[in-house]
Amino acid sequence: MIAFDFNWSEPLNLVLILFLILLGSGQIWLLLRSSGPDISKQKMGIRIALNLLLWLTVAGFVLQPIFRSIVLSGKVMIAGKDVPSKEIKRIQDSLHIREVFSEGNLKGKSFDTLTLVGQDFSPAFFSDLSQQITTSVIINRIPYFSDHVIQSISWNGIIRKGQVQRIIGSVNSSDAQWAKVKFGNQTLDSVKLEKGNQTFDLSFPVFTEKRTKVDLYLGDDHQETIQFFARPLPPLTFQIILDNPDFESRSLATWLGNRGNSVEISTNLSKDIRSKLTLNKTGTPDVIITDPKNASNAEVKKALATGKSILFINLSNGSSDITSINSALGTKFQIKKISNEEALPVIGELSKLPFDFGKSNGYMTVSKYPVAVEKTTGKVAVSLLNETFPTLLNGDSISYGNIWTSVIAAIHPAYQSNVEVNSPVYKGFKTDLKFNNLINNPVSMVLGADTLHLNYSAINKQSADVSFIPSESSWLKLSDDSEINITDSLDFNDYYKSKIVDQFVKSRLQLQVELNDVVKVSDQALQHLNESRIPDWIWFLTFVLCFSALWLEPKFN
Repeated sequence: MIAFDFNWSEPLNLVLILFLILLGSGQIWLLLRSSGPDISKQKMGIRIALNLLLWLTVAGFVLQPIFRSIVLSGKVMIAGKDVPSKEIKRIQDSLHIREVFSEGNLKGKSFDTLTLVGQDFSPAFFSDLSQQITTSVIINRIPYFSDHVIQSISWNGIIRKGQVQRIIGSVNSSDAQWAKVKFGNQTLDSVKLEKGNQTFDLSFPVFTEKRTKVDLYLGDDHQETIQFFARPLPPLTFQIILDNPDFESRSLATWLGNRGNSVEISTNLSKDIRSKLTLNKTGTPDVIITDPKNASNAEVKKALATGKSILFINLSNGSSDITSINSALGTKFQIKKISNEEALPVIGELSKLPFDFGKSNGYMTVSKYPVAVEKTTGKVAVSLLNETFPTLLNGDSISYGNIWTSVIAAIHPAYQSNVEVNSPVYKGFKTDLKFNNLINNPVSMVLGADTLHLNYSAINKQSADVSFIPSESSWLKLSDDSEINITDSLDFNDYYKSKIVDQFVKSRLQLQVELNDVVKVSDQALQHLNESRIPDWIWFLTFVLCFSALWLEPKFN
């Protein structure tokens, strides 16, 4: 099949066609006029043939013929600038791919499967590629990351103070090293990575408010800055019910009160006689802190029945204490003894009872601490920690705060107007926001200068979600106490480029699904056509030969 790379609708091109017609007519007229009776028919035929050949060459150069055939090249591959040639060769051999192209020399090629390797492509590559290939072409991708480069990363973009922030990612580690997350000079968490492809899961209780930055390190190398927004923890009312309040409970009460919470310490002095000590103004308790001896206490059961939280501390005999709690409140905690020692170390000077919670789907454990939380009508938590106040007395108020901030966040009653967003959030990429426990069921939310219309769940009328595509990279205000950080390619650049490739491949797949019926009906119209053009050097050589022949022809008799 022959086609022409010529726009017939352009007026100037029509003038060129007219010029070609006049050129051919003029050549024939001049030949006939200059021919005399002494010129043989054979010689005249040669002259006409040479002039016709020149005219056809000029016409062909103007029209630029394209030769098309329905011969598929099968699998082809395009590699990004970040992929070394050795890796390209290895992938080509393993996938049995016949041809490898660069971004610039794909035009006019035919194939049914395209494999993209790596992620470092030029900004205009994907838009150009979309115009060059048909919708039926299958596109695959193979990511490639060099050593010591973050391959994937995620964390909570909006989180409550006291909740546990988790940073989950992967990296191809060139050697055994440590992945660390640091706040200033303080290491919040670390995990050892072995050589090879490794995943890491770093976590720490959030102790800040509003915009927060922590730094991610691989070994001694600073990788990137993790940014998130920490919402304040709403103050609660605590009631501490103990027969004999000790230094542990008093230290905890003081720490809670200093953070704006209301605290009431209730002590049984004797039968029917109770003393109360309050810090800040108190009301109906949101959380009751007590010991296993009070598991059957009427106040404890009443609070749990109304959806409040119960925290058990000061356990002395693990097995019997857990049995008492389960029997009184209907919980299903399980523990097993793991040592004959009186206490086992946890972190630093912090210790616990020689027990561990058994694995169960009925309850969750608090990260890094031997505390389990089971959700019933309310929440029931059990702590296997021994005394924590020595940590405070030794001057380590940060560690003490981390312990109880994590525990309180785990048993905190349901927050109002929660929002979840998975970071990093990149400009130009679709992002999902999830809301739950919304107040008054608003129809929309304002994010920066945009209004987002919420889609409510058919099952839970207080839960909603919304998708949006950020158009700028900055902190965008979501509500009075929430902001979302929108970033660009400067943060986790290789991961950002990888997301661009993923987005292109997914959009192509979605397009193929949507056009599936059309593709089936018009299969012949969508057949791949292998295109080839006449190279410029052949045109040049043809012109030289034609003019040379016309010049030499009169010299031969």
